[in-house]
Amino acid sequence: MTVINPVITTTLAGKASTIASAMMLLFSASTVAAASDDNEQQKIAAGKSIFAQYGIDDDLPKLGVSSLVQGEHLVEHVTRTVTYRDQVHQSTVYLVKNTDRKGNIDLRIKYDENALDEQEDLIEQIENATRTQYRLRHWAQSYDPTSVEAITDANGNVSVSFNYSKYGLPQDIAYFRFLSVKVDIVNGKPHKMVISNRRPFKLDGTNVEQYNQHISFDTLSNGKLIIDEKYIEMTGTKKGKPIKIVETVEPVAFYDDTAEVEIIDHQRLTEVSDPRFREEQVEVNRTFPLLGDMVRQQGIDLPLPFGLSMSYRNQDMSLPTNDFIIGGVRLNDFFDPNDTFADVTAEAMTLRGDINILPFWNMFGYIGKINVDANVDASYTGEAGQIIKDKLNDALPGVGDKFCEGVSVLCNKARLNVPLQLEYDLVGVGTTLSVGYKQFFASVTATYSMTRMEGNTDWGDGLITVQPMLGYQLADYRAQIFVGAEYQGLDNRMQGHVVAGDIEFDYDVGVDLNNWAYLVGFNKQFGKNYNLTVLYNKGETRNAFTLNFGYRF
Repeated sequence: MTVINPVITTTLAGKASTIASAMMLLFSASTVAAASDDNEQQKIAAGKSIFAQYGIDDDLPKLGVSSLVQGEHLVEHVTRTVTYRDQVHQSTVYLVKNTDRKGNIDLRIKYDENALDEQEDLIEQIENATRTQYRLRHWAQSYDPTSVEAITDANGNVSVSFNYSKYGLPQDIAYFRFLSVKVDIVNGKPHKMVISNRRPFKLDGTNVEQYNQHISFDTLSNGKLIIDEKYIEMTGTKKGKPIKIVETVEPVAFYDDTAEVEIIDHQRLTEVSDPRFREEQVEVNRTFPLLGDMVRQQGIDLPLPFGLSMSYRNQDMSLPTNDFIIGGVRLNDFFDPNDTFADVTAEAMTLRGDINILPFWNMFGYIGKINVDANVDASYTGEAGQIIKDKLNDALPGVGDKFCEGVSVLCNKARLNVPLQLEYDLVGVGTTLSVGYKQFFASVTATYSMTRMEGNTDWGDGLITVQPMLGYQLADYRAQIFVGAEYQGLDNRMQGHVVAGDIEFDYDVGVDLNNWAYLVGFNKQFGKNYNLTVLYNKGETRNAFTLNFGYRF
């Protein structure tokens, strides 16, 4: 038994826009460098020439994000101090990075348990940070060339300023788009880099009002430029209380693929070799999405590979009818199809799980419940009573007239309402493909789902839905807006079974459907794990509102 299959598709607007955000950068590789505007190209060329003129490597800005880009084999010392609620929490650890010949990184955190504050999970924080740093080791375009400026003072000293690029930033470090950088050049070499924020931002539950990062440089005996010290200070509020976070990163030793070793701090190198130190390995490689490393090497952020989400959808349909079959008998002479409507309201709650197979390809499955309130507002013609009236009058004149006077409801035109309240189980699968260029993206999502009336063991026929969309990425706000259409392959017949006291019958009502509807929506990402999608559909015979809240991991 089935009724007209209401909207059971689970929108993937947020997912589509998230994947497409990554793919639009994949197709442009270096988004800023691919600018089509001649004026912008001139600014890019001018910015790059300033870097080249003053001996600034394109990779230098990456040091503000990750000190791990300094070398393939190195040891660093990290100290972190958090002052919050009049308490000071301090922890120190070592980072040991090793890279094999295939480019795979083995990253370990070594520490003395007595040097860790019990109330601060520094290991987890460092693990999260180092995963991000690993992903950014090949960040293709870390700075915005159009923002580069050089200022020379009276003594001939040069300061080069620029902003970080807003493209390709993972949520972990999306705040870098609010940061400005100044590099002091002394004797033709970078001497100091100062990074500060242009506006407040949120980071790991902290409202950061002031951000300052100071990097001083040194040169190894082989001429390689390294960080002498990296000092970060953040002040702001957390849960309405003042907080101050200070982090210092200092190199301990550098190694190359030969026997050459550059030891910066002998005492700390001896300390990190203590066999009593605890050790945690940081898992930096993920299987999914496949080819993800190739994309990340272009400096492109990818959403986390796995997702769970809850979706609520409310759809209203007003459907003109064209055919009536009750109990196997066609009753179009008795019920006027042209003056009859079926009003259907369907509410669906679904739970979805998904995985990014490839950077541009997502697969998902979902289960859920659908509540349907339907009402068939039928126009009764009175033809059944008129047939009885005519036959009675033929047999005995006047009897038919008396019959209709006594049972006028059967002989006169009237409206008949048939209310239905039904509950369904829902299962389905789907996929999303996305492409993009710069801040524009396109995607198509297709689903196949089936419903089963609650208490029944038989599943109804499958329903196919398709959502083609075009969108625009608001990179500064980690948000997307999109427009498109939605196709629902709904059955053009309402079929089911009615039980009302001692009366029981099957019904089969034909309806006029428009399978397509317009679509507009908005998606907003919150941090690296959460996103909220709002979607509205408007069609000739239906309109719908969808709310989806997702978590990625």
